[in-house]
Amino acid sequence: MAILSIQSRVSYGYVGNSIAVPAIQAAGLEVWPLDTVSFSNHPGHGQFRGRVREAEDLRDELDGLRQLGVLTGLSAVLSGYIGRPGTAEVIAEAVDAARMSNPGLPYILDPVIGDHGRRFVAEGVAEAIRDRLLPRADIVTPNLFELGVLSGREVAADPVDIAAAARSLIEAHGLAAIAVTGIERTDRIANVLVTAEQSLEASSPRLERNFNGTGDLFAALLAAWLMKSGDVRTAFARAAGGLELATRVTDRADRRELLLPEILRNLKRCRPAPLAAHS
Repeated sequence: MAILSIQSRVSYGYVGNSIAVPAIQAAGLEVWPLDTVSFSNHPGHGQFRGRVREAEDLRDELDGLRQLGVLTGLSAVLSGYIGRPGTAEVIAEAVDAARMSNPGLPYILDPVIGDHGRRFVAEGVAEAIRDRLLPRADIVTPNLFELGVLSGREVAADPVDIAAAARSLIEAHGLAAIAVTGIERTDRIANVLVTAEQSLEASSPRLERNFNGTGDLFAALLAAWLMKSGDVRTAFARAAGGLELATRVTDRADRRELLLPEILRNLKRCRPAPLAAHS
């Protein structure tokens, strides 16, 4: 099984493909990375250096994979941060090409747009994700703000409001599920899986620290476990459990960047998170 992962890359820290590749490999799967940007570090540090890759560069790489004939061996496509709107078209082409030989191939879309009421992507990227990628997706992993951008409405942290917004997208685009991440409760942090039939929540104690790359790690683990189990509920529980482990380990080390070596050592022993059904 192989997953094509199209997202960012950093030299320092673990976000985008820098966390997705080792996390998917730790689950026992192959992963082929296409890097949409190459940065020194996560921009959240206040400064960074590097470059955004042009859509044509990514298309050339994708064409190289197509000429090798290996796209027929893909089991899934995962995408995350994109630096330019045109990159969305390349991702759409990758999904379409992979589905020519595997029509049921799942596409997991992590719609990296912003957080806490603020967009941090280039102009036109959010619209490209909504218009070109969302219609092709099977599973989407937005945070609460991104769910609001995609659904065209402000979404409260209330489970009923989350489920309503998510189901509006599920119905409009034929999605299998939406996993909403990083929902802040008073003393808990929650992730909510919404399907057409049910809404399930996994939560853990809220830590007094923000971490870079948690959404990227969650999406990677979700993609990997979806391939291994074939069941979105199982994949969600495994991803939520892995994410809780990662933040707990990193918090103990007094770090902002995920403590990847320790996380990888513990992932195989990680238990799935318990799930609570919303009425």
